[in-house]
Amino acid sequence: MVLFKDEGEVNTEATLRIAFEEALKINSKKVLLASSRGYSAQKALEMVPKGVKLIVITHHVGFKEPNCDEFSPEIKRKLVEMGHVVHTATHALSSVERAFRREYGGIHVAEIVADALRLFSQGVKVCVEITLMATDAGLVRTDEWIIACGGTSKGLDTAMVVKPTNSSRLFDLRIGKILCMPSEYARDLR
Repeated sequence: MVLFKDEGEVNTEATLRIAFEEALKINSKKVLLASSRGYSAQKALEMVPKGVKLIVITHHVGFKEPNCDEFSPEIKRKLVEMGHVVHTATHALSSVERAFRREYGGIHVAEIVADALRLFSQGVKVCVEITLMATDAGLVRTDEWIIACGGTSKGLDTAMVVKPTNSSRLFDLRIGKILCMPSEYARDLR
C-alpha cells in the first residue's frame, strides 16, 4: 500500500497509475472513479491503458445549486465516444439523510457509516459510496472485483480493490485491498 503525505489533487496521477496497474491484474478490468467537475476523469482518459474500462461517477445535478450539473459536458462526450461510462447519481451515503439533518437536526445511520469510513480517509468513504452507486445502476456486478478511486475534496488520492454490492446490501461489500490513500502517519514521518 502507498501512503501519501498529502491529500487531494496532487495525488491524482499517482493514484491513477496505481489503480490502472492493479486493474490490469483483475478479470473485470473496470475502474470506477469519482469526478465532480471532470478533472479526474480527464486525467484518467489521458492515462487509461487499452482494455481498461472507465466508469466515472459524478454527483447529482443540483449538488451545489439547483439545476446545476458541475460535470464538464465536453469531457463526458469524450469519455462516451471512447467507450467509457459516465453515471450521475445521488450519493449513496448521504443525500436524503442530509436533507433531514438540515431540517430537523441530529445524525442518521448513513452519515454514521460515512463518518466511520472517513476514519481511514475521505477517499475510502468515496470509494465505497461510488461502488454502491455504480452497482445500483447495474454498471458493475456483485460477483466481480473492481478498482474504485476517490479523493479528498478535489482530485484522487485513494484507490481500492472492491467486490461491489447494492446499497440495500451494504454489509456484503468487500474491500479486498487498499492500494493507496493519504495518511497523517505518512505526514508525521517527514
